[in-house]
Amino acid sequence: MGLFGKKGSDSDQGSKKLFKCHYCDMTFDEKERMQRHERKAHRERGGSDLPNRNPFGF
Repeated sequence: MGLFGKKGSDSDQGSKKLFKCHYCDMTFDEKERMQRHERKAHRERGGSDLPNRNPFGF
């Protein structure tokens, strides 16, 4: 049945498309995760369109 098992075997892992960060060469399974990583980890401080929701500024 496989309802609670892993969603792929080891042979399927080789055929998956991996997305690579342009800055630090980290790899991601999904393009959205790679884009989110690049936005959060590699953007300049204060250059965001969104306000900082953290009141302590960390």
